[in-house]
Amino acid sequence: KESIKEADSTDDTNYTEDDKKAEEVKKVYLTFDDGPSKNTEKILDTLDEYHIKATFFVTGRDDEESLERYRQIAERGHTIGMHSYSHVYEDIYESAEKFELDLDRIQKTIENATGIKCMLYRFPGGSSNQVSSVEMSEFIRILNKREITYFDWNAECGDASNVTYTAKEMVANVMKDVVKYHTSVVLMHDAENKQETLKALPMIIKKLQKMDAQLLPIDEDTTVVQHISADRVND
Repeated sequence: KESIKEADSTDDTNYTEDDKKAEEVKKVYLTFDDGPSKNTEKILDTLDEYHIKATFFVTGRDDEESLERYRQIAERGHTIGMHSYSHVYEDIYESAEKFELDLDRIQKTIENATGIKCMLYRFPGGSSNQVSSVEMSEFIRILNKREITYFDWNAECGDASNVTYTAKEMVANVMKDVVKYHTSVVLMHDAENKQETLKALPMIIKKLQKMDAQLLPIDEDTTVVQHISADRVND
């Protein structure tokens, strides 16, 4: 797998016009952090309407309504990933031990709800966050040892920033980023207060479809997008 810095050259041997066209097709992975929430069903319905599969990096919930939302994400064909159980930075990143306890908890919660042993992770704040009191390499080593793949992002709608963007501005933010990469992982959020994100989602999908981008869920064949490359962290 490749990191965020993708290969931009190809061996010309037997390189056809069809190969060139395939390489030019942009792959876009819509990802939603922080759910499940009251908006999860609305996001799922919008994705269904456009026949799109996406990826949900979920946090920990134990109420029956949330457990059903985990199940719905999986049953409707989307990829489910871990985004920590508590999402409390000072707890998760206090030590390797605390991180691993939280990791175990969210992994078991998802497995109990869906039957899926999740091997996909997104760090709260990303692998390049400046909040952790411990070197992020310590946590990356834990994931590497457990063969859990983590994903950051290289495109975003802006719904996690201090700026309040309108839905149209969020669309513009995404489109400005995705043109830069062959593989784009778009950061969005699934939370009750993200109403503009809900409004932006169908517009984003239509814009991406108009440019003939492939909208896909993250799987084992997805080019890895990481701010800190897992391959560069020694055991």
